[in-house]
Amino acid sequence: MNTLKIAVVGLGPIGVAAAKAVVADPGMELVELVDVAPAVVGTLPVEDGPVVVEELSGDADVAILCTTSYFDAIAPLVRKCIQQKTHVISSCEEMLWPKYRHAELAAEIDKEAEAAGVSLLGTGVNPGFVLDYFPAVVSSMVLEVSAVTAVRRVKAESRREPLQRKVGATMTVGEFNGLKAQGKIGHKGMAESVCLLAAALGKTIPAGAVVETLEPLTTDKPLDSALGMIEPGKVRGMHNTGGWEGDGLKLFLDLIMAVGEPESFDSVDVQGPVPMKVRVETGTPGDSATVAALVNGCRVLPRSGPGLRTMLDVGGVLAARV
Repeated sequence: MNTLKIAVVGLGPIGVAAAKAVVADPGMELVELVDVAPAVVGTLPVEDGPVVVEELSGDADVAILCTTSYFDAIAPLVRKCIQQKTHVISSCEEMLWPKYRHAELAAEIDKEAEAAGVSLLGTGVNPGFVLDYFPAVVSSMVLEVSAVTAVRRVKAESRREPLQRKVGATMTVGEFNGLKAQGKIGHKGMAESVCLLAAALGKTIPAGAVVETLEPLTTDKPLDSALGMIEPGKVRGMHNTGGWEGDGLKLFLDLIMAVGEPESFDSVDVQGPVPMKVRVETGTPGDSATVAALVNGCRVLPRSGPGLRTMLDVGGVLAARV
């Protein structure tokens, strides 16, 4: 088997961790690190890795993109990779199921990727596994599914600073709600997770049909965080839900990421003639598992067929690591 040449674009904590994992993998070669931040260009953030540059050269077989949560924002970079005939795997949350919010753009990029013979995949832990692909797999063990509830709880103090910032730790409720109104805070990809799970169960959710909620959670006692002390009355995190009901099926995803949560866990409850409930104690480790999803996905993506793929297309092969 030939060594896979990998480029990593976007050198935040996840991008750097992914690059280090590629360097440590004997079946891969890290050929390019890309970031547009002036402070990063020309540096060596990964031991035994290349110097950071501003533009992709096209030398990689697969590009790992860790740059944005929004599919329309990442589309120009994805198109550049398509032109260079480079497969793309990305932590972009909306890329998990891009046609929900960007149907026309997703269709265009799908056709371009098919014509170029390259595969594109959005994946990760959440979205990408915990609240979508994992409950889809559990649901496959129930003949007639009437409802699926997936729950994730994350003790945010155990996670990196950018996540604590993303969920609003140390903010006032007013600051949180102001950013919420602008779509600039909280978890991204909830609706996409609902859509992927629905598709696994044979349902198609029309654009705008997923009901989402996002609310701040406050503390009644001082809590320490990576951003400083969270005073009583201030925000310690967020509660995000996504749901859809139709054609005899009810889906509900429930996510809390907050400093001071009593425990971290993931659970899936599938209702049907013989119901199933599965709980992952301590929860799926978000940072390291995201890196694993991206790096392990590089192996299977070139063999997944051209076009915009989803975890429903590649998940089984990814799990088998074949």
